[in-house]
Amino acid sequence: MREARHLALARRQLLLAQMARREAMAALADAVAHEGRSAALAVRSAQLVEEYSARPAPHMAQALREQAAFVGSLQTIQEQAGRAHDDARDQSQWQSQALAAAQSRAERMEERTQKAHRALEQAIERRDPPAMGQMARKLQHTPHEPGEPG
Repeated sequence: MREARHLALARRQLLLAQMARREAMAALADAVAHEGRSAALAVRSAQLVEEYSARPAPHMAQALREQAAFVGSLQTIQEQAGRAHDDARDQSQWQSQALAAAQSRAERMEERTQKAHRALEQAIERRDPPAMGQMARKLQHTPHEPGEPG
């Protein structure tokens, strides 16, 4: 029956949509967690740059060069951490949009499955009329007395 095949297809598509929704939720959770870690790293690296930049300059030239190189390295780390945080925030936004799309698709597949189920039920009812209707007609028919014409 065509309706049964449509229902089976709709159920498979619904299952796939639900799986995609779960995967999108997990990916969003990972992206949000990564964004949090990146933000924390960006903040901490900025604090280190401030802390080491505020230290008094050493009196020896070699020590001064070493401190400047170290502060420069910290600034590089701070810039990289800032870019990583921006990337993580963009990834979180993208994952959020992907989750919304997966959620929408899952909802459409749920509606499609329900519609296919109703169509199958209607097809079965059209093909096999309810037995109660036939039974009621039999009960309404009065039996003939023996010897009366039928």
